[in-house]
Amino acid sequence: MIFLMLGATILAGISIFIMVFEGTTILEYSTEAYINRVASQVKELDELYVKMEPQKLFYLNITSCFVVFVLISAVTGSAIAGLVVSPAGLLLSKLWITIMRKRRLRLINEQFIDAIGIISNALKSGLSLQQAIARVAGQYPVPLSQELSMVGKEIALGVPLELALVNLGERVDSEDLNLFVTATNVVKDAGGNLSEMFDSIADTLRERNTIQGKIKALTAQGRMQGIVIGLMPIALGFILYKLDPNLIMPLFNDPIGWAILFIIALFEAIGTFFIAKIIRIDV
Repeated sequence: MIFLMLGATILAGISIFIMVFEGTTILEYSTEAYINRVASQVKELDELYVKMEPQKLFYLNITSCFVVFVLISAVTGSAIAGLVVSPAGLLLSKLWITIMRKRRLRLINEQFIDAIGIISNALKSGLSLQQAIARVAGQYPVPLSQELSMVGKEIALGVPLELALVNLGERVDSEDLNLFVTATNVVKDAGGNLSEMFDSIADTLRERNTIQGKIKALTAQGRMQGIVIGLMPIALGFILYKLDPNLIMPLFNDPIGWAILFIIALFEAIGTFFIAKIIRIDV
């Protein structure tokens, strides 16, 4: 009997040691992954000319997790559900950066069409391409002026104009800018009239934007259908929960309910995917 108790105690001690060791390893791995994630987000913010220290971004993530916890706990009435869902707050900073990047890219594309015309007119008046770019950088608001000013700074540090333009295309990742950079470097190497080429690019971009606007108007109904399909089950579930919680809670407390929720989410994802494929038309 004593040996059985001793063996059980040893096994329990070994199990606790393994659990603590594995838990420490997982915690260290998670901490390192989170630190790398914050560093990556700080770098993305620097590329967007938004200065934020890692400590501030850390506090922002913690605040986002707390807000998610409070909202989920208030809606479901369960602190456990809020605690389980609260790590989703870490995704809010990534969503914020993504929205900022898309907004910045949209503004650059809108500004760049008219900027090409100014560059073309500056070349016709006798200025060099570098001087024309500097003129646009001094006249236009952010964000285009920031990127073109960076081109001027790189050239001032001894970077060739062609390479500075390539770096511009890599930083912004815009189809319009990449077209401008590629065409400019090709014409400078092979010879040709830059101002005429810029006028042609500006006309092409204006026509493409016009077509994209028409496509966006024609596919507005499809986008609305996708939004309705995505939000309808969530809204219906929330309404049923408020009317009679006992009617919908089996979905969350029973394995069959979990399977039903999985099937619902699967079909929702499939429907949203096909609607997105139908309304997405590349020009």
